[in-house]
Amino acid sequence: MPLLPNQRKVRKWLSRLQLPDWRTLAQQLNFSRKLTLKVPVSDIIQQFDKIPAADPRLNIADCRFVVIDIETTGLNAKTDYIVSIGWVVIQAQEIVLANAKHHLIATPVSVGQSAVFHGVHDHHLTSARDLSEVLSEFLSDFAGAVFVAHHANIEQQFITVACQRLFGKAPKLRFVDTMALEWQRLQQHGKVVKNQDLQLNACLQRHHLPTSQQHHALADAYSCALLLLCQLKQSRDPNLQLADLYKMAKM
Repeated sequence: MPLLPNQRKVRKWLSRLQLPDWRTLAQQLNFSRKLTLKVPVSDIIQQFDKIPAADPRLNIADCRFVVIDIETTGLNAKTDYIVSIGWVVIQAQEIVLANAKHHLIATPVSVGQSAVFHGVHDHHLTSARDLSEVLSEFLSDFAGAVFVAHHANIEQQFITVACQRLFGKAPKLRFVDTMALEWQRLQQHGKVVKNQDLQLNACLQRHHLPTSQQHHALADAYSCALLLLCQLKQSRDPNLQLADLYKMAKM
């Protein structure tokens, strides 16, 4: 039986739809089912929570900072995935390169168009590490440290969701946000602050620090560490305490 005009239109419209591959749908469904399962609280989280957070009365010079950056497939922590993590340690106000780490993370789906931003493609992830292994290492090594990131909400949200799924509970992480520090500094100087002024590269340029065009978790973590050290130096307060820094990093 020949197709009616309306039927032809519907078939033409359906042919233009770019539906996801069935394997991708199956992986996403399986991942979503895992999110709904109640996971017992892992020893990793219990051990992390036993170690006291850094004392707010600590002088900044005595703080151990861990500066972290993640690259993801999108900005929604509940539906997108971490593809890489990098971190850099600051001890005694110096970057300790020996402790810097970068990990590619296995994802349940293709990285898709997000590769345009972070440069990580599916073929790079063939031997990537499991996220639970990397987060276990991160939380074991840095319990009691001061966490730092640029636009820290992204890192905090993704780590929180991942830990809830993998370990049954999210750790209590408090971040110093270098973006918020920069916003406060510009406000104090009477500057009109636009969104692009707070991007990491824009902040680095303003402080005459080297920039990078390609998003890379370790490179961005290192750049963020340089920015933090520069911001601390500009405070010109040898008695600056961690509590003061937390207050300065509020937007």
